[in-house]
Amino acid sequence: MAEEQEDAHRNVRGKAKLAFLGRTRVGKLPVSFRDGVAIGPISTELSALAGRLGRDANLLPFHFLKWPLVDIDYKDRVIMEIKQHFDFPDECNKHVLKQLNAAWNDERADLKREYFIPFATREDRIANRPDKVPEDQWTVLVEYWENPKTLEKAGKNILNRKRHKIMHTGGSKSFMKHAVEIEEDPERDAPLGTPATRLEIFRKTHTRKDKTPINELAKEKMDQMKELADKATEEGSSMYSTEHDDIFTQVMGPDSRGRKRCFGRATFPRELSNATSNRDNAEVRSLKEKVVDVQEDLKSTKEELKNTQEQFSDLKSTTNALQDSLKDTMDELAMMKGYFRLFLPDGHLSQHTQVPRNSTSSPSSATHSNH
Repeated sequence: MAEEQEDAHRNVRGKAKLAFLGRTRVGKLPVSFRDGVAIGPISTELSALAGRLGRDANLLPFHFLKWPLVDIDYKDRVIMEIKQHFDFPDECNKHVLKQLNAAWNDERADLKREYFIPFATREDRIANRPDKVPEDQWTVLVEYWENPKTLEKAGKNILNRKRHKIMHTGGSKSFMKHAVEIEEDPERDAPLGTPATRLEIFRKTHTRKDKTPINELAKEKMDQMKELADKATEEGSSMYSTEHDDIFTQVMGPDSRGRKRCFGRATFPRELSNATSNRDNAEVRSLKEKVVDVQEDLKSTKEELKNTQEQFSDLKSTTNALQDSLKDTMDELAMMKGYFRLFLPDGHLSQHTQVPRNSTSSPSSATHSNH
């Protein structure tokens, strides 16, 4: 009862009832996915269960300072628990993990707001530990939140949130569900199967029930998008083309890495109806082609270097052979020089002296013949 009163005081929703779990006793509930994101009526139940389990400190401990640091065994066990009630392929586990991550972060933020910020000292914060968080986990959290670096980062996050002037009116429904509703709208003038553009999603999720923009800044952005879209249509572009979808980034600025606005925090950017993605993909392909060209040039250079090295090796062998031959010749000349010194007293040869070839006569006979 106290928890319900506290929820009412904070003007937030209480815990989901999860009454649908009774239906899973006769079979798992099939979940439909699109672009890796759960859609359809069953997705609401999946989100509710992921939200409940993601806030349980016994299943996903809070003493891990960041979600990526949470041991994979904890995550796997929670995924297995969810799959006891829902039927979806393993490739969609990533979406469910993101839902768990969101719930895990939200619960820690709630704990900080309710049991940490109101107290000034560590002793009071430790003494007022929430019952649902084990003591060892709470001590780690308090120490982490009191860290000067954490406090500095929290201050920057507060300033960043204050700079965010346009709040959406989409509620708890995922942006992908809003996109599906747009595509299924019978009054929508678009070919069957045409994906919703970000202009359409932005307009739907930033408009009140009376069809007026959420605030003046949202109205200004919508007017700018409409002006650019009308101009593109006059130039022959379809209002559902990728060129129109690119108008969103022209007005709202570039997307952050790994995330496209109006597709939700649990989704990755879709290549369909996303000119920015198409342009990025073209740039990536161009870079890959350049890399291939460089690799081919490098391969050719290596082959040329190998041929040059082989030629150098052959030249070196030839040089060595010439050096060996020259050495032999020099040795022979030295021997001949020594040979002649034996017959000439002054060590020099006369211009008229000739050494007989293949002569086997003794030195005395050679002297006699000269006489």
